[in-house]
Amino acid sequence: MKIRSITLLIAFAGILAACGDQEAESLSATNYESKTFATDQKESLDLQEKENEEEESKEESKEESKEENKEESKEESNEATEVESTKETEENVATKKEEKEEPEEDSTSEAVEKESETEEEIESKEEPEPEQKPTYETIHHTRGTLTVDGSTGDKVQTDAGTFTVEASLKNIQTLQSGPVQVQIKSASKISGEITEPSLAGVAGENVGYIQLNAIVTNSSEDPVLFYLDNTRLDSGSQSFYTNEMFSGSGRGYGDLQPYTEHHITLFYMMDGVNVSDIYSIYGLTDAPTDQASGATLGDPMKFQFSFTGA
Repeated sequence: MKIRSITLLIAFAGILAACGDQEAESLSATNYESKTFATDQKESLDLQEKENEEEESKEESKEESKEENKEESKEESNEATEVESTKETEENVATKKEEKEEPEEDSTSEAVEKESETEEEIESKEEPEPEQKPTYETIHHTRGTLTVDGSTGDKVQTDAGTFTVEASLKNIQTLQSGPVQVQIKSASKISGEITEPSLAGVAGENVGYIQLNAIVTNSSEDPVLFYLDNTRLDSGSQSFYTNEMFSGSGRGYGDLQPYTEHHITLFYMMDGVNVSDIYSIYGLTDAPTDQASGATLGDPMKFQFSFTGA
């Protein structure tokens, strides 16, 4: 009985053990399957996650590219806008500059005009107004009956007779002493035959003389005494003086009023001398003096000329 019981216990134990082994195997198999399933599931999830991540990354890249394109298009549009605005700004600046320059030019011209006006005013204030030149009175004195006008070689018929111009010089010399100026306009050697009876009775029928035409000017505002008819002519050892009777009104040319111009003709008769033998002439005038005080206003004037080659 005990043995049977033991045997039953052992058999039961064996069954339990077998069942335990089966359960263990079943459990291990179940565990293995669970582990495999879990692993597969995990891999599937990982793969899904990767695919999702890749899709997300692709979407992000697409979004980024879109954003970049948008940014680029915005930048390009901004640049275009900036270029246009820059052009407009430059045009506006140029227009404004031109508008500004125009008034500046006007203002500059006005400023220049004002400056010139100011300078003119300053100059007019600084520089005294030029004195007005006085008006000169021209006085033609009587020329006398022996007056002959002509050039070298001319034969001239007058009321006094028939005359030949042996030699004539024009615009000889201008002299100045104090306020008195003497222009020797011409000097002529003349020979001829007097046909007017009253004149021939004084001068003779055949005559030779030097005719001197001059302009005497007093540039002073005061009367001056200057006697051109006192001028002496020298030729070699010969001295000649003005013939008072033939020289128009004679002595009286010396009263020179202020700002007057006197046209005077003088005659130097060649008594005892052949006029054709006269060549070089030396002249000497008086000194001008103040009419009121008698004070000398200058020096005697000297001149020289020659008929040689005339």
